[in-house]
Amino acid sequence: MGVDKMMTTAQVETVPASMTTLATAPATDRGAAGGEGESSQAHIIAIGGAKGGIGKSLLAANLGVYLAANGNRTVLVDLDLGGANLHLFLGIWSLERKIDDFLEKRFAHLEELLLPTKYGPLLIGGGGGALGAANIHHARKLKLLRALRKLRADVIIIDLGGDTSFNMLDFYLAAQTGVVMTTMDPASYLDAYNFIKVGLMRRLNRIFGPESPYRLQKDERLASLVRDFVAEVGSGRRVASLVDRVAAEHPQGLQLLQRVISAYRPRTVINMPTGENDVAALAERLRKVSARMLSIEVDYLGELAYDDLIHQSTQKLVPHVARHPEGSLARFCERMVAGITPVTAAIDSPLALSA
Repeated sequence: MGVDKMMTTAQVETVPASMTTLATAPATDRGAAGGEGESSQAHIIAIGGAKGGIGKSLLAANLGVYLAANGNRTVLVDLDLGGANLHLFLGIWSLERKIDDFLEKRFAHLEELLLPTKYGPLLIGGGGGALGAANIHHARKLKLLRALRKLRADVIIIDLGGDTSFNMLDFYLAAQTGVVMTTMDPASYLDAYNFIKVGLMRRLNRIFGPESPYRLQKDERLASLVRDFVAEVGSGRRVASLVDRVAAEHPQGLQLLQRVISAYRPRTVINMPTGENDVAALAERLRKVSARMLSIEVDYLGELAYDDLIHQSTQKLVPHVARHPEGSLARFCERMVAGITPVTAAIDSPLALSA
């Protein structure tokens, strides 16, 4: 796909051009289940975590500005349906139209909600926070995700709410790249691990769901073994025990199970560490416990250190990357993109989202 220069030098200085564009990364397992002819080749990044106030929207907004400045047609989507605020990080106080308008059929097409921003990326604003707004029906959710996949873009960045509801997990699992944010606060990193764990359980439970690329390969025995395991996961059982049971009782399903597990590869970002904190040790603990308990790889993308200039930009509702294109946050985005790109070729496209 060709790229559109979304930002002029009058709007923001050019961010360092040494980054690897996600648009050029090898395509993952697209088209696995039909209906994908109408889908774009956008690389979808979901930024999640099980707590609010840990920097998800800050990172999403600035990463979007960074990618747009480097020639990527970038769309930011606020899917925190109950408490959307991504627009504020782009200096937009109120939204002319938002995701509710698509879900309530006031607009037929998701692209009609696209709002230009003066900092480069396009924006689809989140819901208005009405009572029950976050509790959308599964069919509406699939409709939204199908429409998301059809947006003309090089990169789509999804900003998620801070919870582990099915909606948040399914939005997270719809991305090729899932980022889980945490801070050094014990409650935050324990919640981050829990988000990673329940995300995998949701992926396993939906292995043959209508949104899955494997839905036409439905294997009732494998589905039953997975359901039994997920129902007991709170007892501390390891995913390896599920693999061993499938290997012993239903070896025909083993290859598919292993593929689904290995395709689930979260990336972590640690926000606002202080000098006394051993950031590398925390990242390694998350990696080791995920490998031991969940049999998955977790990639560490780095820490986003506290910077007074970032705080000031946030207070002024201006993306830090726009004000300081050579600053610490722009450099972090550069490293983050470089860390994402090399592994995308090996990961399945998680949702077919066919009609």
